[in-house]
Amino acid sequence: MNPGHTRLASNLRERARAFIESALFERSITALIVANAITLGIETSPAVTARFGDLLYAFDRLVLAVFVVELLLRFFVHRGRFFGDPWRVFDLVVVGIAVIPAGSAFAVLRALRVLRVLRLVSLVPSMRRVVGALLKALPGMASIVGLMGLVLYVSAVMATKLFG
Repeated sequence: MNPGHTRLASNLRERARAFIESALFERSITALIVANAITLGIETSPAVTARFGDLLYAFDRLVLAVFVVELLLRFFVHRGRFFGDPWRVFDLVVVGIAVIPAGSAFAVLRALRVLRVLRLVSLVPSMRRVVGALLKALPGMASIVGLMGLVLYVSAVMATKLFG
């Protein structure tokens, strides 16, 4: 690749980075996620779906297209480091499930498109911190569950011996 192309790609990458990391872009994606969640909830009403089904489907396709473009931009910006961030991989999986064609053998997975709402977790820093804290607490919670199980087992054996 000649230096001109490298400089152009680097310039485009920096402009894309500034765009996807802007507060306006993040707020717009968050608003789309919330709007999409609302429309997915509305789709559960047969009466509303019968009346506005085509409009809801078109909006769903538009939102999905925006999410795919967003992920492509993030992949362009981060390249190999894209998969180094678990939140980006999570977003990729959630959006990837929604891309599965409705007529395929995996059509049942399309119902999981409501998981797109969970992308809010990856976008809102306070939610990411809460999830991180919960994940760090899992080993301690496993110890507590084990201890409770042990106490329950001992209590059950004692109750059976005493009252059984």
